[in-house]
Amino acid sequence: MKVSKRIISYQISGESILIINTLTGAVDIINPQVYQLLRGDFLPENPQIDPEIITTLIKRGYLITNEDREEQVLGHITEAYAKTQKRLTFVLCPTYSCNLKCTYCFEGELTYDHSFMEKKDIDFVFAAIDELRRTHANRKHTITLFGGEPLLPKTKPLISKILDEASKRSLPIHIVTNGTHLGRFTKELNINKSLIKSCQVTLDGPKSIHDSRRKSTTGKGTFDLTCLAVDRLLDLQIKTTIRINADLQNIDSIPTLFEFARLKGWIDNPLINFMISPVLDHSCKKSYAYFVPEDELVGRLLQVTKENPYLEKFLELGVFKTIGHISAVIRGGRPFQPLLYYCEANNLEQIVFGPDGYIYPCTECMGNREFALGEFKPYLKLYDEIIKMWNERTILSMEKCRECDIALLCGGGCAYSALMVNGDINQPVCNRARETIFAYLGSIKDELLLKANA
Repeated sequence: MKVSKRIISYQISGESILIINTLTGAVDIINPQVYQLLRGDFLPENPQIDPEIITTLIKRGYLITNEDREEQVLGHITEAYAKTQKRLTFVLCPTYSCNLKCTYCFEGELTYDHSFMEKKDIDFVFAAIDELRRTHANRKHTITLFGGEPLLPKTKPLISKILDEASKRSLPIHIVTNGTHLGRFTKELNINKSLIKSCQVTLDGPKSIHDSRRKSTTGKGTFDLTCLAVDRLLDLQIKTTIRINADLQNIDSIPTLFEFARLKGWIDNPLINFMISPVLDHSCKKSYAYFVPEDELVGRLLQVTKENPYLEKFLELGVFKTIGHISAVIRGGRPFQPLLYYCEANNLEQIVFGPDGYIYPCTECMGNREFALGEFKPYLKLYDEIIKMWNERTILSMEKCRECDIALLCGGGCAYSALMVNGDINQPVCNRARETIFAYLGSIKDELLLKANA
C-alpha cells in the first residue's frame, strides 16, 4: 500500500494538520498520529492502525492500493475535460492605442502604436469568426472588445460596425474599457444593450490613488470620468464590473473606495459587480515599483478583509488560480476542480484579433508576431504548428509538472511566462505558486483551527 505523492499538508496546531489531495480534491483535517502514517512513501501493515481510518484514507485517495490508480484518475480527469463544453471568446482590438498611460499596464509601449483597424478589416474579422465558429460549432461563442482602448472617438465607426455584425449573428458582447469616452457611445450602447452582457471599467481606489495610477496621456487623472461612465452604464441598465487592480500602492485604500461606492449606491445595485484582481508580472521583469508577489498580496488582501469583514464577499479568490480551488472547498464546500492547464490560451478558448492583422492566443501576446496563431486578412490563415504548441500544453505534457504535488492547483503556470522567461512553452515558471498556497492557508489559520475544533 503506497502513499499518494499528490498530498500537501499544513500544520494548523499541535493536534491538527490540514491535508489536501490535489488529485482527488479531498481536503481533510487529521491528527498527528494519522499524519505520521502518511509521512513515508509506503505504508507497512500495522495491526494497531484502525481499519476504518485506513479505509477512509484509501477512499479519499491518500493511500493507493493499485499502482495504476492515480494514472487512472488522471485519465478520468482528462476525459471529463474533453467532454466539458468549451468556450471560444473572440477578443477584438480595433486599436492598440490608448488615451491613458496607466503605471502598471502590461501592454507597455504597444499602446504607443496608433494604428487602427479599417472598416474593411471588420469584414475580415467576422469572416474569420464565421469560419472558426463552423470549425468549433460545439463551443459557446462570445465577443470581447479590448484594446488599447476600444472606445475612442476614432473607433466609433468601427465599434458601430462590430455591434451590427455581432447582432446579425446573435453573438453576446463584453466590453473592457477605461470609460473615459463612454459618453460618446451612449446611442450605440443603448441600441445594442440586449447584446451587451457586461462592461468592465477600472477604479483603482479613491480619487487621489486612482488619479496617480490611471492618468490620461496629458497627465490628468481619470477618476471622475470613470465614475461618470459607471453611472451612465447603470442608466442604460447594462451590467457593470468595477475592477480594482490591487498592488502595494493601493491595497490599503480599498476600504475607502468601497465606502465611496456605498455612498454612490453601487454596493447593493444588482447591476454592479466588483472584482479585486492582482497586478501580475507574467514577464517576470519586476519593473513596476509597486508590484508584489502573489503570496504577499494574498496575505495583505485577506488582512484587509479581516479588518473590514464586509469586503469578504467582494474578494473572489478564484482570480488567484493557485488557491481558488482550495478556497472553494474550504469556504464554499464546492467540488474541487483540478487544473490541467493554466488558462484559456492553452485550449484555444480565446482568439485575439489585433489591428496588425494577426491573431494571438492571449492579450499579453498581442503585437508580438512571434507568438501569433495566424492572420485574418484578407482571409483566415492559421499557423497549425503554433496552435498545436499552445493546445498541447498541459501539466501532463510537461515533465516538471507531471509529478509535481501542486500541478493540479496551478495548471502549469502561465504559458506566456514560460516563453518570455525560459524561451520554451513547456518549461514552466512556478512564480511562487507553492508559497502562495501556504500564504493563503496561513492567513486563514484561525478559521481552520475553528474547523479542527468543531
